[in-house]
Amino acid sequence: MTCDIKGEIINLTVSRSIFFEPKNVEELSSFLSENKDNYREIWIVLTKKEYISPQPVSFNEAVSEALKQGLVDSRTKTLSKAKYSIRFTKRRSKAC
Repeated sequence: MTCDIKGEIINLTVSRSIFFEPKNVEELSSFLSENKDNYREIWIVLTKKEYISPQPVSFNEAVSEALKQGLVDSRTKTLSKAKYSIRFTKRRSKAC
């Protein structure tokens, strides 16, 4: 991705995507903080509540943590009978 800011071309190298299954909300928060600028999309893998009690991280907790980090959720994907993932991306900058 390139950005033209006042006549200067800036190359931004960002990897495409990563999947991560957090063990708890603190681990999720730390992971998002460390990786949100390195990947275009982050897929968080969660276990459906009917397959584990208590859930390590709920859907609402994942969305809440992502919003705190400036990320937005856009889609979910079923991975198996017991697991699914949520895709988070950075908010689009109006400068680029």
